Amino acid sequence: MRKISLLFILIITFMLASCDGFDSSTEENISFEPTTVELTTEELTTEELTTEELTTVELTTVELTTVELTTEEPTTEEPTTEEPTTEEPTIEEPTTEEPTTEEPITEEPTTEEPTTEYPTTDVETTFVDQSFMPTNYSLLQDELDSYGLPSMGDVNVLVFAIDFPDMPYQPSNPSIQDIELAFNGESSEIDFESVSSYYQKSSFNQLNIKADVFGYYTTSQNSTYYKVENDKFYETNPNTGEYVYGDDEITYVESDIIYELLTYYDNQIDYSQYDANQDGFIDGIYIVYNHPSDAETDLWWAYQYYYAYEDNFDGVSPNYFMWASNDFLQEGNDNINARTFIHETGHMFGLDDYYDYSFEDSHNNGGLGTYMMDYNIGDHDPFSKILLGWITPKVIDSSSLTTITPHLDNGDVLLVTNHWNGSIFDEYFLITYYTPEGLNSHDPDYIFTETGINIFHVAAQIDQGYNGDLVYYSIFNNNNTDSLYKLINIVEADMNESIEDYSLVENSDLFQVGDILNGNVYPNYKWYNGSQVNFTISIEFIDQESANIKITFK
Repeated sequence: MRKISLLFILIITFMLASCDGFDSSTEENISFEPTTVELTTEELTTEELTTEELTTVELTTVELTTVELTTEEPTTEEPTTEEPTTEEPTIEEPTTEEPTTEEPITEEPTTEEPTTEYPTTDVETTFVDQSFMPTNYSLLQDELDSYGLPSMGDVNVLVFAIDFPDMPYQPSNPSIQDIELAFNGESSEIDFESVSSYYQKSSFNQLNIKADVFGYYTTSQNSTYYKVENDKFYETNPNTGEYVYGDDEITYVESDIIYELLTYYDNQIDYSQYDANQDGFIDGIYIVYNHPSDAETDLWWAYQYYYAYEDNFDGVSPNYFMWASNDFLQEGNDNINARTFIHETGHMFGLDDYYDYSFEDSHNNGGLGTYMMDYNIGDHDPFSKILLGWITPKVIDSSSLTTITPHLDNGDVLLVTNHWNGSIFDEYFLITYYTPEGLNSHDPDYIFTETGINIFHVAAQIDQGYNGDLVYYSIFNNNNTDSLYKLINIVEADMNESIEDYSLVENSDLFQVGDILNGNVYPNYKWYNGSQVNFTISIEFIDQESANIKITFK
């Protein structure tokens, strides 16, 4: 198979785009508490019922035919000719007799009358939490033909630092100690996170990665040799467009180097200790090369790829590997920048890129707009965490009023669908309470800097399998490059489509109290098949500890 056919999974890690984040102050949360009004026989006047307390009820000259007043003489209104009872009427507690013309008064009148109501033990009608935690559904690694690192448990990976005879290691290059810090450092030792500390936090301590670092190892060939050999894959005849070199004339230079490394260290390393999931493959091999990165050159960039040959070392074979320049460790102002290696590790689990690879069409411009699998920043998005089994969503498929806590606390996320079919490989909405803390507190130019509700539209169907006609090669029917609809999309509360235009999020994209998806935000919202979304998502309340989300099915 031509390497060009696999090029499309190459990872272009950083997109050079910028947009000033829109800062808006957090709205004051307002809650309404009903006021109980007790009407004694001395206070039965229309003046005592203010419009603030009963906004939907007007006291008229209703004849009290079934309610008896106390024996005390009323002060402002004459009783009817019927004998008054000893029971005192109130507004909140109606009598057991059926009223003749008026409906029972609800405690919290809303601007929209729900069609599905859940009665409580009293006469009032309200929403209750109808969410549930699903079980026994398939995860991403259950569906993939192969993957590198298991997404849970203790995982050991191999890291090899290499240089070249024509480009040897220099004191100005990242040292072995720097590479060790980038992979295994504690949060307190590194400005952002190391690979290990990042995934401990993002997985809620369900994944522990430990890297064993070797090198610098000097390859047998100059860097120029590997560049020339790699370019042979893409060289075509300008007149015919046919490839110049046949399959027997080209070589996979990264795999050649990996074979050389594994052979050299075979007496020092027991490679069987790097197969945590016992699938017969080394879980992850990382190559950190001493050569300047170059986005215009395929070889000198960062990507996850696959070993090209069939070799065996200590009963296991190489498979998934990551290839990146040590230049990436010195990007920006961090003492050590491990973001590229964290992003590529996401691919070692089987995650897709969420940015747009190709601008030759009008599909999916802007990608996701932030998070680790797009911009190499912040936390992993909740969709990726669900795929990898780090969190379980609360599923809602009927009218419900649900409370969620900040996502970084415990992974709270709502999955809202018109019908839960037992699979996360479907189309639905994800709702999280976003806070600019922890993993989200860095890189403020490229991620939300305010608190709010983040709503994602996900189209994760996999029934069509890999589609060779698409630029982006994925197990999903949709991707964030060239399919008609995105795999994962942030629904922008301000509706200005800034992500599509600038590939960046704004604070105003987050939903706040009073925002209603399929209401005052994107009215008549539709599924990707063109059918109407048959529910609204309303933000009812937010404070520092929780948020109330109301789902109203029509």
